Amino acid sequence: MKKYLIIIGLGFLSSCATHLPEFQEVESIGAGNHRVAAGVFGGVPMGEVGGSLFHSVGLGEYVDWSTQATYAHSTSVDFYSNASILTGPKFQLGDHVAVSLPIGLYDPISRYEPDSPLFTTPTLYVQLKSRRSEIEHMLFLRTEATYVPIRDEATAWATAGYKRTFIEKSGLRIALNVNLTYIAIYGGLTFDLFR
Repeated sequence: MKKYLIIIGLGFLSSCATHLPEFQEVESIGAGNHRVAAGVFGGVPMGEVGGSLFHSVGLGEYVDWSTQATYAHSTSVDFYSNASILTGPKFQLGDHVAVSLPIGLYDPISRYEPDSPLFTTPTLYVQLKSRRSEIEHMLFLRTEATYVPIRDEATAWATAGYKRTFIEKSGLRIALNVNLTYIAIYGGLTFDLFR
C-alpha cells in the first residue's frame, strides 16, 4: 500500500502514457508555470477503465517537465489492474509541433504478472489549424517501448491519436481524445485543475 501512495504522491508533485488520456499540448506552459490536471479513460476489447493525475512545470520558454501517475483496472480479466508513472521532458519545436520523451515504471497488480516493466513513450504532437480560437485539434503518434529486466524481454508498438481541446474563458482546458493501437481503441477525458 505504501508503494502505491508514493506513486500517487509523485503524480501530485511533478506525461504521457500509451492508451491513456492525453494531457500534453504542443505549446509550452512557459518557464516557472505549473499545470495540474486529471483524467479518466476506457478502452476495448479489454474493458479497461482508469484514472490519471498529471503535473507539468515549465523549465524554459519551449521546455516542460511532466509527470503522470495512472491506475487502471480491466473488467475482462480476473484480478487484473495496474499502476504506472511516467516522467520526462516535452520540447516545443515550433508553433505546431512538439515531442515528449518520458520514461516510466509499469506495475501490474496481478497474480499472473508479478514483473514491473520499464517503459518509454516518445511522442510526436502536431497541432492542426482551428477555425475557432476556443477549440484546438491535435494529432499524435506515440511509440511505447517496454523492457522487463527480470525476463530480459523487450516489446514495442505504436499508438496514433486525436485530441480535441475546449478552452474555457478562465484558460482551463477540457479535452477528449481517441487513441488507436493494433489491439485496441481507447478514449479519454482530461480536465485542468490548476493552470
